[in-house]
Amino acid sequence: MPVLPRSALIFAGLLSLAGCEEKEPTDAQAIAAVNAAQDIKAPVEALLLQPILSPDITKNKLHGTGCAFVAEGGGIGAVLLAQDKRGVIKVENALIILAPDTGSAQMPMGSWSRYTGKENALTLSASGPIASLGTGKQFKGKLVITDEHERPVYTANGDVQCRTI
Repeated sequence: MPVLPRSALIFAGLLSLAGCEEKEPTDAQAIAAVNAAQDIKAPVEALLLQPILSPDITKNKLHGTGCAFVAEGGGIGAVLLAQDKRGVIKVENALIILAPDTGSAQMPMGSWSRYTGKENALTLSASGPIASLGTGKQFKGKLVITDEHERPVYTANGDVQCRTI
């Protein structure tokens, strides 16, 4: 095999590169590609709430005043505790603590209408008149929980009782 001079090798390399004209993306195209990749959202996954039971309340020191939301058709266990310093839901046997949005509407017994967390936010609203119940309050309500992209993952109507737990 004959040995080619160095200049011939360089020339041959340049010719082969000239045939493969790949265009580099412009800055605007590169930015658009990154933004599109960041906008990809996982499919919406419904949140399956579990009742917060007495052992959960005792073990995690969740006693205090606030409101408990019980979903229609979901039995008698509350799936939300809305208190002055926290909102609590239970998913996959784990309690999730959400912070109150103190800029939202004040609900009975020191609770709030909105709570937020790392992955979810929830809104509790009254869908009926708020009536007295002994030393507490009760009303028909609606609970909506959204994911980190503000998409609903749980919606239920139900009964809300506000009292000291």
